[in-house]
Amino acid sequence: MQCDGAIRNIEKEILRECANKGIQVYSNFLNYYIKLLALDPSWGITTNFMINREDVQNFIKFVVAKLEDQLTPSMIVLKMQFYFHCNFSMKQKMLKRNRTELLARLKTLEHEIIDIKVLKEDEEIDFIYKKMVYYITLASGLGNPTLDPVFKEVRAALGSILDTHEIKEYCKQPKYAKIENLQEFTKLVTGIRLFNKDCGKGGEGMEELPKLINEALDATNAELQNTLIAIMDKVNLITTALDFIYVTTVDERGRFVIECNLPKDVTMADVQYIKDSLIVYRQHELYIRKLIDEVEKIDNSANQIFNTLQTALVNLHQVVKHRIAIPVNQVFPHFIKLSDIWCSLQDQTILLAKLNQIMICLQKYIKVLSFNDAIAEMMIPYGESPMTDAERLQKTAGQRIPTEENHAQIIDVMMYKDIDSVKLEYLGFCAWKLVVTEGGLLPGNPNLGIARTMNMNFVFSTVDAGIAFGRSPEMFIMEIINLARRKPELINLLQIKNQMYLLQNIKELVREPPLLPLTDEVEIQTETHPIKENIDRNYMWNVWDLRRKAIKLAGLSHCKTTGSQTKKSYHRINFSTQTYGIKEQLSQTKRDNYSNVPKPSNFIFGLRGRKDDKQFVVDLTRPLEE
Repeated sequence: MQCDGAIRNIEKEILRECANKGIQVYSNFLNYYIKLLALDPSWGITTNFMINREDVQNFIKFVVAKLEDQLTPSMIVLKMQFYFHCNFSMKQKMLKRNRTELLARLKTLEHEIIDIKVLKEDEEIDFIYKKMVYYITLASGLGNPTLDPVFKEVRAALGSILDTHEIKEYCKQPKYAKIENLQEFTKLVTGIRLFNKDCGKGGEGMEELPKLINEALDATNAELQNTLIAIMDKVNLITTALDFIYVTTVDERGRFVIECNLPKDVTMADVQYIKDSLIVYRQHELYIRKLIDEVEKIDNSANQIFNTLQTALVNLHQVVKHRIAIPVNQVFPHFIKLSDIWCSLQDQTILLAKLNQIMICLQKYIKVLSFNDAIAEMMIPYGESPMTDAERLQKTAGQRIPTEENHAQIIDVMMYKDIDSVKLEYLGFCAWKLVVTEGGLLPGNPNLGIARTMNMNFVFSTVDAGIAFGRSPEMFIMEIINLARRKPELINLLQIKNQMYLLQNIKELVREPPLLPLTDEVEIQTETHPIKENIDRNYMWNVWDLRRKAIKLAGLSHCKTTGSQTKKSYHRINFSTQTYGIKEQLSQTKRDNYSNVPKPSNFIFGLRGRKDDKQFVVDLTRPLEE
């Protein structure tokens, strides 16, 4: 990583700020924390951009503020992850380091032995014998050489392979040869003492390693199982509480959303603390299960070593049976093999002790977490009890995620021969609820169907969660990356560090599409006759009709009117005229018009399949000349 130098400078500034405020923090842990935060490109600490001083200052303030309160669930998880990574993953190196440290402590004694070149008097011979006895006993780890029985036994074994004449010749050898021979003497004496112990003629100060290892394995395994039970009680309580308060509903656009139904006296801050505490317990559970698996491996290895040791002893007995003098080239390889087997057994003891130390230290981190069961119990309705993971799976038995309109491939769990060998993303937690609850670790159910997309397998806690994830799987995968950037403790827990590295330089992973306005077809009906009808068949609205009538009436003035009167009139009728009041009325017509022009069309290249932000727009609008 090219910005390691910048991180070291930032680390120094943060350590200086912490020292000024009296905050105790280890530089190695701080480096681990900063590198996790640097995976978020919003801080500006990336390989492609120059680091802005203002961004650096904001980053330092943020880190110092986080380190001020080291009892938060987030900080506890990070410390737990750092400790476990530094100790558990370095087991083999620890064994080599332990052997190297033992030899380093004996280095002074070794130099005193190999620096002697000439032996003239018997006292000098006894003196070098004594030093070699001390060295061999301490290097083999078989007893205390200051005890007289142990000293005599080792002295006798050494004398059987190195007499007075041979020790004088040994002192005349070059230094490198002396060192090699001293290591060989240590293995031979160890093998001889183990053989004598098996014969019942020695073994002073030697512990019964097979018996001690079996007892230690039983005690460690019992302690780990009890710890796991206590953890799962907490996990089941919190998971059940989150299951009840987070309810899946459908919004007006037909999308599945999560609603948080808070009981009385429970706040969102309480819910957030419970979710963060669940991360702590799930991380502790993962580590305890790893320790249980490791103890089981040690148990199997120890049994194999026991059998190999017994076989080697039987073979050695057959070699020396009924024989007074045996060539060294026949018996010495058996003694060296016994010594190597015993060293392997000692390594298993050291590993087991290291696992016990890791378990105790992990419990110390959990004890500082101030989690109150009462808050989680308030979230569970009256009459309900915490459910285990198995009971939660049984609750959705028989349900399946539909394959229709799902952009991910839904595979039935029965299609896999060994489901345990299938790598489920996010440790099998529900991917959709992990996003919508902002960090809620709710276990998924593989029996609902495994969603496969982008060469990854996902499981979900409910059918609705699988449907919602399948509508836009890539978006939810990117949202989980964004969530891990805000909560760095999830990076190692969910095992997504490689994905974070690949997307480290891409700041905006998800772009929300614009929401289209909601439309609906609506029909309306007015009242049939709001005003009583009054139809005049002779009503004229056209002005030309009125003008025509006026001209006809004007022509009457030039006409002669004659009339006659009889003595009597029949059918005299009184006529009346009808007029109507002026009525104000408006009318408006609508005119639609348009021009036939090409419809604009654009294509954004690079939205799918690319890991960088090199997208560009291609204009697909048809030309006007067509």
